[in-house]
Amino acid sequence: MDKRSGLQRIPELDAPDTELNQHFLSKKELLRALVLQIRKDFNTAGIPIKLLLNKKYSFEELTASVVDAFENQSATALFNLLYRVDISETQLRKGMPTPGIDLQLMAALIVKRELQKVVLRSLYSASSPESDPEIDE
Repeated sequence: MDKRSGLQRIPELDAPDTELNQHFLSKKELLRALVLQIRKDFNTAGIPIKLLLNKKYSFEELTASVVDAFENQSATALFNLLYRVDISETQLRKGMPTPGIDLQLMAALIVKRELQKVVLRSLYSASSPESDPEIDE
């Protein structure tokens, strides 16, 4: 929670792998939603990934699983995945300061972006009128 605004902070793509990411991953329902989101986007992009729903993952373990999924994938498949996950070329360049492709950094960007999507969905679904018992129709 951001003490100044009272709002929950959302992980940023260009932020280092901090305690904030671990904070979100420690919440069972967010971790499960994150694993489902990653699996969905990878499957849609045609890249198999092995992630278990019942396992408690750290940020590093998720990143390592994403790197493993990159194995034997073409550049086209990886760029399709980036498009599917919604990471722009600008965000990719900003997140990878050196020329060339660093699969570890790319994997970290993907996990962070997927975490952003899950956290935002959670925040907005929690504040929607359907879930607010105080709002009368």
